[in-house]
Amino acid sequence: MSSKNLPTLQEFIDALDDHIWVKDADGEYIAVNEASEIAWQRHRNDIYGKTDDELFDAERARHFKQVDDQIISHGSQHTVEECAALDKRGNEVWLETVKSPIHNESGEFVGIIGMTRNATRRKQVEARLSITSEIFNNFQEGMMITDHNARIMDVNRAFTVLTGYQESEVIGENPRFLQSGHHSRTFYTSMWDQLKENGQWKGEFINRKKDGTVYPQMATISAITGDHGDLLHYICVFEDISLRKTNEEKLRRMAFFDPLTNLPNRTHLTRLLEQHIEVGKQDRQPFATLFLDLDHFKHINDSKGHHYGDKLLASVATRLTSNQKGNGAVGRIGGDEFVMILTGYHSEAELLDIVDQTLSIFNAPFEIEQDDHLCVSGSIGIALYPNDGSDSETLLKNADTAMYLAKKNGRNGYAFYSPDLTDRSVQHVRIQSALHEAVDRQQLSLAYQPQYRFSDRSLIGVEALLRWEHPDLGWIPPSVFIPIAEKTGLIQNIGAWVLRAACEQGKRWLDSGVNFGKIAVNASALQLQRSDFVSQLVEITQQTGFPTSQLEIEITESFLLRNQQHAFATLGQLRELGIDISLDDFGTGYSSLSYLKGLPINKLKIDRSFINDVPSQADSNAIVQAIIAMAQALDLVVVAEGVEDQQQVEFLTEHGCQFGQGYVFSKPIDPLAFAKLISNNK
Repeated sequence: MSSKNLPTLQEFIDALDDHIWVKDADGEYIAVNEASEIAWQRHRNDIYGKTDDELFDAERARHFKQVDDQIISHGSQHTVEECAALDKRGNEVWLETVKSPIHNESGEFVGIIGMTRNATRRKQVEARLSITSEIFNNFQEGMMITDHNARIMDVNRAFTVLTGYQESEVIGENPRFLQSGHHSRTFYTSMWDQLKENGQWKGEFINRKKDGTVYPQMATISAITGDHGDLLHYICVFEDISLRKTNEEKLRRMAFFDPLTNLPNRTHLTRLLEQHIEVGKQDRQPFATLFLDLDHFKHINDSKGHHYGDKLLASVATRLTSNQKGNGAVGRIGGDEFVMILTGYHSEAELLDIVDQTLSIFNAPFEIEQDDHLCVSGSIGIALYPNDGSDSETLLKNADTAMYLAKKNGRNGYAFYSPDLTDRSVQHVRIQSALHEAVDRQQLSLAYQPQYRFSDRSLIGVEALLRWEHPDLGWIPPSVFIPIAEKTGLIQNIGAWVLRAACEQGKRWLDSGVNFGKIAVNASALQLQRSDFVSQLVEITQQTGFPTSQLEIEITESFLLRNQQHAFATLGQLRELGIDISLDDFGTGYSSLSYLKGLPINKLKIDRSFINDVPSQADSNAIVQAIIAMAQALDLVVVAEGVEDQQQVEFLTEHGCQFGQGYVFSKPIDPLAFAKLISNNK
């Protein structure tokens, strides 16, 4: 910047609203800004060269010189607050003056610079807070003051007594930690809207104390604003109204809770359903309504008596409540009929797990009386919001209908209201059951997909892919049964079978002169986590006679995320055996350079979801190019999965990827077809 464009000192201080002035060592004014001229009602020419004695009355001049002497004596900045005058309404006007000594390069005192600003508003706020503090000390009600962002600034002693929280625990916090979860989001939204519109809200809260006790309080919240309407604080005054509510609560429980089981009754449960529907509409959150009915309960009542039946119902209620994990509610709507509202699940499989856990309460006998144990079962009907109903009446009716379907299907089970979901849930159970026998009944097989070099289409290896053909269920894709296998723990046996079958096939190919390069075998993260995985692999290679130098293990990023130290140790042992390591489906998980750094792997495989979109989509192009560049920098081989056409081959080749597999070369084929393919390409 040219020096001619820099503002002068006078231009600089004139730009400030605060009063700026400078005195020399003799106390004479040598510089003032326009704000000072206006305040003192003097032109600067009438100020320059004069002292305080010449400009102000004797008392003020004496005060100014006294402060100047302190600054000169101490050699440091000093701040002075004073009530300078009264405004037109008789209110005090407070000024704050900051003075600092000026020294030259030799350290000699040469003058004083000062800045005066109006501090009236701050003083008013301090005065208000002082008054509030006095009120705090005498109020029996709890009081809380927050800033304009609703962060707690102060609380009184009554607040501590009522809530159990000490002042040091709450200062700076948002009061939402006092919430009990009783009120909906709509309740708080309405409260804040009223506060903004009227400046005050009065009503009842159901809040929670530090010890977890829920209690009712009557509260008044007021917004405190400044002179110009700007929001400064919120003040909340509240009192515990537990005693007043005690009798109301007794009446409410009689109206809304089942006296036998202490669970919500039909009226209360209907309200809870309506609340969940309201939340579901706002947040688009589905939930499930379960209708549970005890099997043959009428026979138990008729043979054992109603008192006996009541004890059984109370025991069932206890187990249902204990089984509930906090996601939803349990109620009894009459007779032997219970209703559960389930929330918080993220998939149909997770919902089925919760249903299975609910039915598991009937696995153990119920001890109704001493030395009298009763085995009983239950049937559950399931209706889903919003698919099976968007109001409480419809959901209960449809869940009830589904429950009768469960009884019709043999009792001691469940059924969805939607026939389609019922079929799928049954299919899930059938697959899980059939998977236990898949290995023993030789229903599993391996298909092999060749991997090629793009430049000359020469074979570099082959990936073993697991297939399952069930005699009744037909062909079941890995995407369906592998998650079930991992969840049930069957993946350990299946994984060991895949590894052994691939090594046995590889040895047969070697013995017959088939040169296939390396066999890549996928290993589950759960499989790799076993402490005996490496020893198990060594045993398989020794028993089959398959050389480890021609084996490649494909891992996923989920294995690396679970226990990085164990992962590095396991992979290091595999590399010592001469086994190559490939990182499969790269780019679809939690890809991070921090995991790749020092990782003992040889190869990255680009997931087919990216390859599908090249070269037509720019985003996928950029991701693929970035993966290739990163792999090259780390000296890793890159293999593209799912290569379907020549355009993809050309794109990948152009950007440095030399290897791939996919239908453009060959689909997964059986061992005999693979041997013929190799033979034809010689």
